[in-house]
Amino acid sequence: MKIQLLPTTRKEITGLGWDQADIVLVTADAYVDHPSFGAALIGRWLAHHGFKVAILAQPDWHNADDFRAIGPPRLFWAITSGCIDSRLNMYASMGSRRREDLYSPGGKTGLRPDRPLVVYSERCRQAHKGVPVILGGLEASLRRLVHYDYITDKLQRSVLADAKADLLVHGMGESAILEIARRLDSGAGLNDLHAIPGTAYRVIKGATVPEDAVELPSREALEADNTKFMDFQLAYQAESSPSGRAVVQDQGPGQIVVNPPAAPLTGQELDTLYALPFTRMAHPKYDALGGVPALTPVQFSITTHRGCFGGCSFCAIYFHQGKQIASRSPESIIAELDRIAAHPQFKGTVEDIGGPTANMYGMACAQAATCKRMSCLYPSPCAKLPSHDAVIKMLNRVLQWRNARKKKLNLFIASGIRHDLALASPDYIRLLAKHFVGGHLKVAPEHICPHVLDMMQKPHNDTFEAFEVEFAAASKAAGKQQYLVPYFISSHPGSSPDEAEKLTEYLVRRNWRPRQVQDFVPAPLALATAMYVSGLSPRKKQIHIPRGRGEKRLQMALLQYYDKRNFKTISQYLSPRGKHKLLAQIRKLQIQ
Repeated sequence: MKIQLLPTTRKEITGLGWDQADIVLVTADAYVDHPSFGAALIGRWLAHHGFKVAILAQPDWHNADDFRAIGPPRLFWAITSGCIDSRLNMYASMGSRRREDLYSPGGKTGLRPDRPLVVYSERCRQAHKGVPVILGGLEASLRRLVHYDYITDKLQRSVLADAKADLLVHGMGESAILEIARRLDSGAGLNDLHAIPGTAYRVIKGATVPEDAVELPSREALEADNTKFMDFQLAYQAESSPSGRAVVQDQGPGQIVVNPPAAPLTGQELDTLYALPFTRMAHPKYDALGGVPALTPVQFSITTHRGCFGGCSFCAIYFHQGKQIASRSPESIIAELDRIAAHPQFKGTVEDIGGPTANMYGMACAQAATCKRMSCLYPSPCAKLPSHDAVIKMLNRVLQWRNARKKKLNLFIASGIRHDLALASPDYIRLLAKHFVGGHLKVAPEHICPHVLDMMQKPHNDTFEAFEVEFAAASKAAGKQQYLVPYFISSHPGSSPDEAEKLTEYLVRRNWRPRQVQDFVPAPLALATAMYVSGLSPRKKQIHIPRGRGEKRLQMALLQYYDKRNFKTISQYLSPRGKHKLLAQIRKLQIQ
C-alpha cells in the first residue's frame, strides 16, 4: 500500500475528505518525510494519535496569502524554523551569509525569512485571527529565554515574547505538543495549558506565575552588567531537568514563565515513534528542483537513542534533548533496518547507527532526572555510569541481521563517539573498529591545551592519545588500516593565540592537517556562550575571549596551517614572536 504523505495544500486537505486540518505545522525547511526532520516527526506523531495534520513548508512570508490559502487549523498553528537554528542556517561564524541552504530545494537560499518564528507568527495571526499560535523546534527551544545573538551582537528577548505567540514548546516536543492538542481538543482554554512540562508562556491575560518559580536576572539587568550572564546561565542550568522548578524572567517589557522540561519518551514510545510510516524521501514537488541536500547524508541512517550526558560547554544538547538517555529496543532498530533494506532508493549502505553520541546507547541512569551534574564525564567519569553492555548487545544484533541477508551491506557509525567513555570498554572499541568503521572514525579532541579543554568540559589530550593507541591496535587486529578524523574548535572562550599556537605546533609535529575545524559560534543556552558574553569561566574567573574577526581568523588560520592562503596571516603573527623554525616547518608542509 502506498504511504500517504501529510497534506501540504488546501486541495490535498479536501482530497482527504477533511473540512480543515486540526493542526497546521509551519516550517522554514522544505518538507522531508524522514524522522531526522522535526516537522515530519511531530506531524506523524500527532497523526498517529488521531489528529488531522497538514504541513505548510517554506510559505511566502512577504504576505499572508499562503497562510490563508491552506485554511485555518481547527486547534492551532505549530511553527518551527526547521532542523537547525535559523541564524546558523543563514550565517557563518563571522557573520557572512551562507551561499547555500541545505534544507531548501536545490540548496537555494532566500526561501526563509531572517527570523522565521517571529515572521510566521505574524502571518498566521493576519491570515486567521483567534487561532492559537505555538512555537517549537530547536530554535524555539534554545531561544526560550533572554539570549545572545551573534549576528546583532546583542542580547535578545525570548523568541516567545518577540513572536507574541501563545505558547512555546521546548525540548524534543512530542509529549508536550500531544498534551496541548488533546487539551485544546477537549475544549480547554490557553490558560489551562500553562502547567504542561516542556512549555513556556507569556504572563498576560490572567496567566499566573507559579509560587515556587525561580526568578532569573532580567533582560535589563543582563544588559546593564554582562558579568551577570554567567549567574543567569548557572541559575537556569540548575532548574533545567524534569525535576527542576519553573523559572520566570522579565523580558523588558513583559514576563515569561518556562516550565521544567518534559520527561524523555520511554523506550516503548520511541519504538512507536520510529515505526511510523516515513517515506524517507523529500516531497515529490522538489524532485525537479534538485531535491533537498540535507536529506542525502541521513536518508538511510538510524537514530538509536536520544540525550547526551557529555556536557560539552559549547553544545546545547543538554538544554534540548537533555542528559537522560532514552533508547529504542534492538527489535525496533532491526525493524527499521528491514524497512531501509526494502526502500526503492537503498543502495546497500546504512550511513549511521547512532545518536548525539553513538556509544551512549542504553546508558540510562536512574538518577539522571534529579542529578545536578551537567556532565557525567567531566571533570571525571561518574562512578554510577552504566557499562557498554547494552550498545554491544544491540550492535551484535545488527550484525546478525546483516549476516542473515544475502546481499552485502555496509553498516557505519558516523555520528561520532565519546572517546573517553569508549576507553572503559575495550570490547566496544574492538567491535567498532572491526565492523562499523569505513576507514575513518570521527572523534572530537577539540584542543590539546588543558586550560582550553577545561573550559570546554572535555578530557585532556592524554585521554585522546590513549584512545588513539587502543583504536589503532583494534584496527590492526581486525586486519584494517583505519584512521581517526579529529575535530577541533578555534577561538573557544579561554583560548588565546598562545594556546592556538601550541595546538598548531602539535599538529605540525604530527603532520596532521585537520579538515574538521569549527570556528566557535556562541549558540543560545550553551555554557560557553555565557563565558563569551560574561568574560568569565563557570567559576567566575576572568578568561580570555577571542573577539573580532582579526583574532578569530588568526586562530582558524593557525589550525589550518597547511593552506597556503593562510601563510601571510600566520607569518605576521609568528615572525615577531621569533617562531622562525615553526614557520619554516609550516612553509615546507605547504609546499609538499
